[in-house]
Amino acid sequence: MWWLNEYEEKIIGPFYDFIFKNEDKLFLFELNDGAIVKVKFDTESEMDNNLDLDEEGYEEFREAYFEIVEVVKDDTNSYSVGQLIAINYHCLPNSYRLAD
Repeated sequence: MWWLNEYEEKIIGPFYDFIFKNEDKLFLFELNDGAIVKVKFDTESEMDNNLDLDEEGYEEFREAYFEIVEVVKDDTNSYSVGQLIAINYHCLPNSYRLAD
């Protein structure tokens, strides 16, 4: 994907390929904290890590946003229907697939 840097492409490229081929469908994500949510794709944009441009460690990356349409499992009560979650190469879900 032309808009991902080489590092991002290796980590999140397959995820974006899957999402954009199915962006009108619902997805089931198992998140890093063990929560399982059913989501729909909302949008994506370029983000940075909140450092100044000239600070060491500054980086820009792509981030995709998904709206939660169902909370399947959430032991920490961190998620709710209608909430947007951000996915980037720093926080890729443990697993993702099309929802049934």
